[in-house]
Amino acid sequence: MASDSLQAAIQSTPLWLQVALLILVADFVLYWEHRVFHEVRRLWLFHAVHHSVETMDWLAGSRAHVVQIFIERGLVMLALYLLGASKEALDIYVTFAALQAIIIHSNLNVPWGPLKYLLVTPQFHHWHHSSEKPAIDTNYSAHTVLFDRLFGTYHFPKAHWPAEYGTTQKLPGSYLGQLFYPFRRR
Repeated sequence: MASDSLQAAIQSTPLWLQVALLILVADFVLYWEHRVFHEVRRLWLFHAVHHSVETMDWLAGSRAHVVQIFIERGLVMLALYLLGASKEALDIYVTFAALQAIIIHSNLNVPWGPLKYLLVTPQFHHWHHSSEKPAIDTNYSAHTVLFDRLFGTYHFPKAHWPAEYGTTQKLPGSYLGQLFYPFRRR
C-alpha cells in the first residue's frame, strides 16, 4: 500500500512541514475514529471507559479501554507510516501528541491567546468530556480544531468551563468492571 514516490516526496520537504503534515493527517484520522467511537453504540461501550472520568486532571487521558487504544493507535500509525515522513518528524509528532494529550486533559487554566482558535486546548477538550447537553458529542479533534469546525462538531463557550463531567450512565468503578463493561450483554 505504501507509495515509494509519495514517501520520497514527503521526506524531501523541510522537517517542520513534515511535522505539520503528520499533525494534520493524524488529526483527521483521530477525528473520524473518535467520532465513530461516539456514534456507533457498540464502539461507544469501549470509549465510555475514557469518558467515565468525573474529575478532569492530567491523568484522565490515560484512562482508556485496551481495545480502543489498540484500534486508535493502530489506525493513526498506519496512516503515518503510509505517509512516510522521516523518523525525526515522527519522533517530534509522537512527543507533541503525548504532551498535548496530557495538557488537554489537565486543569491548566491559562490564556492560550490566538492558539485556542487553532489548537485543541484544555478548555476546548474539557467541553468534549462534559456531560452537559449542548456539549455531548462535540469536539472530537485531538490536535487542531480544524476538523470540528469543518464538520460542524465545534462547541466552545469561552466564558466558562463545564460544570459536570463523565458519562450520562454510570460505569463500574473497578478496573475489571470497566475492562469487561463493553462485553456485557445489553
